[in-house]
Amino acid sequence: MKKVLLLWFLLVGFNMAFAQNQMQKNAIENFTIQYNNNDFDKIYESFSPKMQSAYSKKYYFSFFATVKKSRGSLLSVQLVDYSEKAQKSRAQYTGHFEYGSAIIRITMNAQNQIIGIYIKKENLL
Repeated sequence: MKKVLLLWFLLVGFNMAFAQNQMQKNAIENFTIQYNNNDFDKIYESFSPKMQSAYSKKYYFSFFATVKKSRGSLLSVQLVDYSEKAQKSRAQYTGHFEYGSAIIRITMNAQNQIIGIYIKKENLL
């Protein structure tokens, strides 16, 4: 029974990794590179016009700088959940940083623009 459960978890994880579309793969790879290089301007440029107008550029830069200061560089990500519907896709990752981990959620529209980004420090129980 344990072997069946282990096999099931491996298959689900394997399928989830391949279920993620190429836009999301590119988005998280670019985000990781730009975040680690402190190139927050390029991250901002990947946002949709609506998201850019939701808050100021200064707000987003401050947000990323705060995450960088508290978590450090992003070392790796692991896909946890992926969904597509109504011309948008959302992927959730566990981000492994220098100083801990965090949940990273990126939502994209059909034009390959980020329409939502969420980074939250994981709670330790």
